[in-house]
Amino acid sequence: MAASRPADGRPLLFVPVTGDEGLLDLGNLDALLAQKVKLFAFPHISNSLGTINPAAELCARARLQGVITVVDAAQSAGHLPVDVQALGCDFLAFSGHKMAGPTGIGVLYGRRALLEAMDPFQGGGEMIASVHYEQSTWNKVPHKFEAGTPDIAGAFGLHAAMDYLDAIGRPAIAAHDGKLAQDAFAGLAAVPGIRLFGPRANAEDCQFRPGRRPRP
Repeated sequence: MAASRPADGRPLLFVPVTGDEGLLDLGNLDALLAQKVKLFAFPHISNSLGTINPAAELCARARLQGVITVVDAAQSAGHLPVDVQALGCDFLAFSGHKMAGPTGIGVLYGRRALLEAMDPFQGGGEMIASVHYEQSTWNKVPHKFEAGTPDIAGAFGLHAAMDYLDAIGRPAIAAHDGKLAQDAFAGLAAVPGIRLFGPRANAEDCQFRPGRRPRP
């Protein structure tokens, strides 16, 4: 178990990874989550190793401990089907430019009950239902979090990018990614003196099933 303490005094705990393959070591996860953890954030797919983390399992184990989950889907949303209901996450975020879309825009999914309980972090525009000198009331979700004019052009561009990826099909994209991973691993493994990091690619692992972790 690794830990550090940022400037505001709140400790950070880290789930360790195993060896060169970079799989999460989940043996002590429940013990980590039991340490009064408030928020458990993790990537769906690692941007450095390509590891597909078992997001549904991680969210389920956190939920049993009453811990809020945040899934970073920046590397997965454009490459395989992502179903927030199946994952059981509280929050999930991804960026537009990782999906052939414009930069500077992304998507944040949040469980409605949590969003309704949160206060907005910016003021202005559509986020106010009524305002007086003494007090104001917030608008309904999602308007409560939309301060000022949003990136309308970026939203149209991201929508077009999503339509493009949907036309190809995430399963087809995942299969192509898997074939590239297999070819790259096989080619690099044949080079003497090369040390490879990341999960070992095989035909089953390249299915990229949501919530599934590749085998060693």
